[in-house]
Amino acid sequence: METFIVYIDDKQYALQQIVPMLPANGSQNGAANWILIGCPPRLNRHTGRWLTHTAQKKWRQEWTQEATHVLVHMLRDFGNTVSVRTVQGPLVEFTKQVKGEVGVARVLDARRPKLSVNLSPVTSEQPQEKSTWALPGGVLAMSAAIVMASE
Repeated sequence: METFIVYIDDKQYALQQIVPMLPANGSQNGAANWILIGCPPRLNRHTGRWLTHTAQKKWRQEWTQEATHVLVHMLRDFGNTVSVRTVQGPLVEFTKQVKGEVGVARVLDARRPKLSVNLSPVTSEQPQEKSTWALPGGVLAMSAAIVMASE
């Protein structure tokens, strides 16, 4: 049985990535083991200051359950076994830990790419993508000053 480790931070984007991988005829012959790993957004420093560590952990787990709910039911309808986890710590180390538990597995990064944000890799072999839209703050400030001066 093939094992897939899937990192998710957006429900709709993950569905777009995973649905094409499923058998087209709806058969259950290609059943696999899917490990869905939720990557919840970071709490801002003001919110994180007032929540206990336990409350933050509970919120992260609830977010993961909500983000993977539809995907879990769809994969189980195809006869797959599905487990859901919430990421803990750096992604590369978490991937190594999960691979150590399940053995050989294919890793799928189904996180939505974001403008001007460089997503951290999930494996050490994954190339680090550099966003071409990221600009240093000084360049933005200088551009704003030039625009204001020209008007």
